[in-house]
Amino acid sequence: MKERTMNDRFTIWRFKDIENAYVPKKLLNMKRMLRLLMGVSLADDMPSNLQFTADPDYPNDTLMLDSFGNTQSVIPISAKLKVFLETKNIANLEFIPLAMLDHKGKVMAQYFLLHSTELIDAINKEKTELEVDDLNTEMYDTVENLSLLDECVPSAIQIFKVKGLYDVTCISKALAKEIDDQGFTGISWKEIATYSC
Repeated sequence: MKERTMNDRFTIWRFKDIENAYVPKKLLNMKRMLRLLMGVSLADDMPSNLQFTADPDYPNDTLMLDSFGNTQSVIPISAKLKVFLETKNIANLEFIPLAMLDHKGKVMAQYFLLHSTELIDAINKEKTELEVDDLNTEMYDTVENLSLLDECVPSAIQIFKVKGLYDVTCISKALAKEIDDQGFTGISWKEIATYSC
């Protein structure tokens, strides 16, 4: 019987390009942004008045999805998707209120940042090609042939951040399928073994 691997269990949360969809540009009012990217809990210091500006290069793109790709390496989600995920009782998952601004700077919708503080040191350093970030030695800025160690991730875990990687949030394939089946928009999945940066 074939042994299950991390590629069988998990996939990486990514985003789907959809025509006329809103394009976030910059995250405002987030002090110490590195906390978000490194999976540090914000429960005791919850940011207030977080806002995403709209990209001025796409003035006519206003379609609101359940999640949006962005250059800030964060995961904005709709209130509807937040409610769905809350029913799953996922450990160490925080939802940070976020306003999406229109192209005139006015609030057009209320969203949340999906922020996992389940940080797991799971990289197989023998099989993954890594280069340490010059500015932050706890993180890697170049990754090829990502391989994760299955035994490092407990069976109950549904969503987690990979320690050392700024933009990798893994989600169980079972939960990813449920999200797809529910028809949530703007989300795609990337196989762990195909990730590089």
